[in-house]
Amino acid sequence: MSLLAGVLTVLSPCVLPLLPVVLAGSAAGNRRAPYIVIGSLAVSVVAFTLLIKATTALLGVPSNVWLIVSGSLVAFIGASLAFPKIWDTISSRVGLQSAAGSLADRSVSKTGTARSVLLGLSLGPVFTSCSPTYGLILAVVLPADPGEGIANIISYTLGLSAVMLAVAIGGRSVTKRLGWATDPEGTFRRGLGVFLIIVGLLIATGTIRSVEAWLIDRGLLGAVVIEQGFLDSMGESESPDAAEAEIPSFLRQSFPETDWSKADPAIAQTLSGGPPKDGIPAIDDPSFVPVDDFGNPDDVQALLVVGKTEAKAYPYNILVWHEIVNDTIDGTPIAVTFCPLCGSAVVFERMLPGGQVTTFGVSGGLLESNMIMFDRETETLWQQSTGMALAGKHYPHELELHRFQLLTVGEIKELYPEAVIQSDDTGYSRDYSRNPYSGYDESDSFYFSPSDVDARYPAKEIFVAFTVNDTTAAATRRTSTESGSPSPRLTANW
Repeated sequence: MSLLAGVLTVLSPCVLPLLPVVLAGSAAGNRRAPYIVIGSLAVSVVAFTLLIKATTALLGVPSNVWLIVSGSLVAFIGASLAFPKIWDTISSRVGLQSAAGSLADRSVSKTGTARSVLLGLSLGPVFTSCSPTYGLILAVVLPADPGEGIANIISYTLGLSAVMLAVAIGGRSVTKRLGWATDPEGTFRRGLGVFLIIVGLLIATGTIRSVEAWLIDRGLLGAVVIEQGFLDSMGESESPDAAEAEIPSFLRQSFPETDWSKADPAIAQTLSGGPPKDGIPAIDDPSFVPVDDFGNPDDVQALLVVGKTEAKAYPYNILVWHEIVNDTIDGTPIAVTFCPLCGSAVVFERMLPGGQVTTFGVSGGLLESNMIMFDRETETLWQQSTGMALAGKHYPHELELHRFQLLTVGEIKELYPEAVIQSDDTGYSRDYSRNPYSGYDESDSFYFSPSDVDARYPAKEIFVAFTVNDTTAAATRRTSTESGSPSPRLTANW
């Protein structure tokens, strides 16, 4: 699946604008240029992935920073092609013509090997944001099982590299037949350089995303849709009948005890998130420590639930790894839930119709980029953001909401010094000091694109939803803080 995802990535909207860059880089070098560019690109994809996951100093670096770095390198390479004398001057001043750097300098000026390597390496961070499968490997599989994650990343890279190499060799073959295109001082080579400068600036400024949006608006999202379709249909061995076609096959296979005769038609749009049922493990027996003993920065956000005799905080650095914590507050069974892909945080009561208490788990399915939960008593599926049943015995029941607040740990220490906070001692081996989805909140892209995006606000603007006199309303978190509140506290008064 990862190999196929790599192949399909070449047709993704975020890669199509970059194909000419690869063609230009291959055409501007020697006969080995296509292999060097694509080989360097492959190394860059794998190395960049492992670097981001292994180096804690880089975990908080916004994804836009990598675009700026990559775009600047592409523009610099373009300048070296368009204005070769400037490159010679720079290389001389930085010492590339010294004894230690003479080989590299000759390589750049005569064969273009160093230039090809630099171009391939610079494109790695840009290419890694173009596939839902890659996103899932990076965010979930790699942290949970490094061996499997690395194997998937390598397979993905091989699929991507194979197609890109064919494109690069084909492009070079065409230009090779045109004698005037191979002149290192000719107009064609300089034109390629100007083109690379323009594309580099588009990448560095983020304008490349407008090109992607233009392609998507014209129906060129096909590769991503195909890939998500494969994720949805993994394991399907035979065609379902008409009645079964409404339920994705991976859900039927994962939940054989679910009553599928009761289901919301929207369930047909469910996608597999990659991990199977309980692949992201909910916490059923959380442990707590005094809030003053919290071992991470005070600016970590947490969901605070306050009862009559106790106050409990559930920090995002744990919720982002487990998504559901089954607990009690003053004897009331609650489920504290958080969906990292859409940022929705909701606390529910764990009481099913008829008074039955249950616990909830992560199904592995996503609807509109939102987690689907399941209760372990009846295996009814529930939409995390709304608490509405999607399929099963309790469809169309709605879970009871429980009041909570969204605060930083620092605010909890100040306002609720007696509170306890969930401990890192969860029984699972996770690095709770880092975010497995680092950079996702700051980017405009999605691992799983929703069917509709409201252009009035940034795609990942934080909202608080609430009900007043049976009327549902929502406000941006920014609006709440600008209206006079000294801090970004949000209280959900259900």
